[in-house]
Amino acid sequence: MDKKTDYKNVTSRIGSKDKITHKPGGGNVKIETKKVEVTQVKSKIGSMDNAKHKPAGGERKIESKKLDWKTESKIGSLDNATHKAGGGERKIETKKLDFKDKAQSKCGSMDNATHKAGGGDKKIETKKLDFKDKAQSKCGSMDNATHKAAGGDKKIETQKLEFKGKAQSKCGSMDNVTHKAGGGDKKIETQKLDFKDKAQSKCGSMDNATHKAGGGDKKVQKVEK
Repeated sequence: MDKKTDYKNVTSRIGSKDKITHKPGGGNVKIETKKVEVTQVKSKIGSMDNAKHKPAGGERKIESKKLDWKTESKIGSLDNATHKAGGGERKIETKKLDFKDKAQSKCGSMDNATHKAGGGDKKIETKKLDFKDKAQSKCGSMDNATHKAAGGDKKIETQKLEFKGKAQSKCGSMDNVTHKAGGGDKKIETQKLDFKDKAQSKCGSMDNATHKAGGGDKKVQKVEK
């Protein structure tokens, strides 16, 4: 059964609603906003006492003129600015010096320039040396140059080795190469396990899986506030 709760006669426990109809006083006081007049305000330290003071010297005019510099050197460096050096009638000529034709040694080193040294009748000849044909060894190292070593009738042959066709193992490791291991008639199968359909609990935890708790005919009602 759904029954609505009546809150009309409910009262507060601490009397918080005793003065619910109270109106605060002071509502008849009007707060006005006026513009503050500060024209008559004076400074505290008399900073405006000389506000109308005018500094003297206002009749003086300050002019700006371009300066005309007529300066002179301090040490008279320009006294002879218009001076012309004398000797202008002298001409400086440039001539090529003929040292090659007229120059002479200071100590007579060219006195014997045409001298011919004695022994000029000797002729120095240049000949190609024939060491290859006439030269001989000092210690007889070429005495057996034409010697032929014995055993020259032996022929060295190169043959390809046939290891693949003729080679055999040293320790009989290939004796059982054709052997077949036993148990070859056994087949290994892989099957999917169906635990979901056939598996059962070990301790009977599923014995009361379909059990329904008593008291199911009782209805729990929710009260609205």
